[in-house]
This record gives sequence, structure tokens and C-alpha cells, in this order.
Amino acid sequence: MAEEIDKEAILAKYSMLEKIAMFCILVGEEATIKIFQNLPVELVEQITTQIAQMGPVDKDASLAILEEFHVLTKSNAYISAGGLEVAKELLYKSLGKAEADRVLEKLAKMTKAKEAFAYLEHVNPKQLADFIKDESPQTIAIILSHMNPVAASEVLDTLDDDVRVKVIMQMATIKDVSPDIVQTMSKVLERKLESLFSSISGVGGVKVVADMLNKMGSKAQDILKNINSINVELAKEIKENMFTFEDLCKLDTQDIMKILAEVDMADVAIALKGSPDEQLEAITAAMSQRAKDRFNEEFDMLGKVKVKDKEAKQRKMLEVAQKLIESGQIERDTDE
Repeated sequence: MAEEIDKEAILAKYSMLEKIAMFCILVGEEATIKIFQNLPVELVEQITTQIAQMGPVDKDASLAILEEFHVLTKSNAYISAGGLEVAKELLYKSLGKAEADRVLEKLAKMTKAKEAFAYLEHVNPKQLADFIKDESPQTIAIILSHMNPVAASEVLDTLDDDVRVKVIMQMATIKDVSPDIVQTMSKVLERKLESLFSSISGVGGVKVVADMLNKMGSKAQDILKNINSINVELAKEIKENMFTFEDLCKLDTQDIMKILAEVDMADVAIALKGSPDEQLEAITAAMSQRAKDRFNEEFDMLGKVKVKDKEAKQRKMLEVAQKLIESGQIERDTDE
């Protein structure tokens, strides 16, 4: 009981906006971007501004916030589904008591097993993969079998090819696992993951927001503009930490050549379709004659390009540029 009171006391220190900002930090960049894409621009602006102004998030606050969001999500799911009693009544009417009881017993075991790993819903799949990659394929298979299919597939994608094949084979042939074994595995994994939560420090701030906005395409500029109207210095700091397609086009010709060497010309053509002339000229000036001919051929064949497709190809080029910057092969001028 004392633990529950402590959690309530911790949560009481934060506003709802602060808790949402912390939650976004904890679930990771990719999940947050998906959340942002389904929110009004005004709310995204408030959350990103809050994230940028946040300091370290300690372990106790992290766990309390994740638990609160999990409880809210779970409660909404039961309400949406009509509740367990409604499901029970429907099963009795359609299957009869004996068969319904068997189904409910199986459902109860499955629910208990799922709940054992419920905390994994709020762990970044890539971080989780790092924690379990050295476990046996059977153990990984059991863990993934109790996860959301989308998150489980993301974890699978990050595993080495040979491990992934073994895990998939285990998942395909896995039989009933004792609830006690599942509970034991869950507790062991949760203890390991505590080190993840305890190491969360300094994860908020400007760089986190800049990285998110880099991946949000044209919507990012509207958000940045509105942040600027509220806090000029903060907007400037975020902008300095961002690296946009416009920044890429302003790189030296030699640096752009390095990027183009690792990108397909068909992708470059889509990325530049409908772009300003100065961007088009900056990129084509860095092409060899052969590459330019290929680019022109692809560019002229293109019809109308969807904004999301164009932004996806621009992000692809930006990811290449970022890797070259981080490796020191490209030097970015931040004094503009």
C-alpha cells in the first residue's frame, strides 16, 4: 500500500502535459512520431516544447508514468469491448456453459500470460532486442509470443539473421507453456529492464525534439514556426540541432557527391520533384554526366509525386548524410 501512495505522490508533482512529454520520451522516437501523426498540430507543438524544456527523468517517475498510461489503456480496452462479464454472457449464450467455461479458462490463462509481459508495451523494441538478443531462441520466442504482433515484428527485425530464423521456427512450433514459467521469465526480464529505466537521464531536451522534427517532414516547419512565436531562443536552439533537406542542399558539392554515391537516382528524382530550382541545381551540380543523364531520365518519367513519398525519399538521403556527418566524412557548417 505504501508503494501505491508513493506513486500517487510522484505523479501529483507533474501536470498532464509533463506526463505526456515524459511518456513520449520513454516509448522512444519512432513510437512518438506515430503518436504525433495522429494529433492536432497545436498539441504536438505543446508536447515538443515541453520535451525540449525537460531535464532528466528519474527511475521512479518513469515507472509511475508508464504504469499510469498502461492502466488507462487497459481500462479503455475493457470499456470498448464491453467488459469481461459481457463477453462471458455472450459465450454462455452461444456455446453453452460447459464449452464456454473451457474457453474462458483458456482465455484467463492467455490473459494472465499477456499481463505478465504487459510492461513490454512501453519498451522501445530496439532497446528490448538489445536486452534479449543473447537469450536462447526458445526464450525469445516465448517473450515475443506474448507481445503485440507489431512490436514483436520490430524486435525480430533487429535480431541477427540466424537468430531470427531460429526464433521464428520456435514461435511456429511452440506449445503451451506453464503459467508459472511465464511468470518467472517475466520477473527475470523485468529486473533486467530496470537497468534501462534507471539509466534514463538527460533523455529529454532539444536534441530529442530536433531528431523527431527531422523525421516529420513539412509538418515540422509549422511546429517550429509556432514554437518560435512562443520562445525565440528555444526555436533557434532546436533549429541548430536539426538537419533538414534544405540543409543538405546547402552542403559543399563534394559532400553532396558523397551522399549521391550511396543513393539510387530514382530516389533522388522523387526527393527533388517539385522542389525549388536552387535545390535542384545544387544536387544536379554534384552529379557526373552519367548520373545526371540517369537522373533526368527518371525525373522526366515521374508524374505527380505524393508528399509522403517525396518526404520518405528525402529522409532516406538525410539518413545517409547523417551517417557521413557522424563518421566525420562530411563536416556540417552550423554557423548559418
